[in-house]
Amino acid sequence: MDWAAISEDQIWDKIIDGRDRMSGGQRRIWDAVSIIPEKWRVKPSGGHEVGCWVVALVGRSAIYYNDLEEGFEYSPWSRYGTVDLYQCNKYTLAESVQRVIDVLKTGSDIGPYSSGAIPGEYPS
Repeated sequence: MDWAAISEDQIWDKIIDGRDRMSGGQRRIWDAVSIIPEKWRVKPSGGHEVGCWVVALVGRSAIYYNDLEEGFEYSPWSRYGTVDLYQCNKYTLAESVQRVIDVLKTGSDIGPYSSGAIPGEYPS
């Protein structure tokens, strides 16, 4: 089976469905941080840059859809148009928005973070 990036229509379907499943508090935050979906770049560990759909910006962090892993992710960005941290947590949109809420409440992002395997020796 060949992989193909999702279309703008498909990301809108995921956004609409995800917003419908949010709590009232999550919806209020979502409405404040969501943007019209934009194609950005993200680099999986050890791989070439791939496209992703950024759907929300919160300061220097973004919620984006990882269509390789089929889930929403939350990552910092340092250059507009490029997501810094490839994630494969496979969050729902509501879970990604909840992570934003948790960061706003605590003032820091404690993760979880995940990425592909990193070659080398396992630290002891």
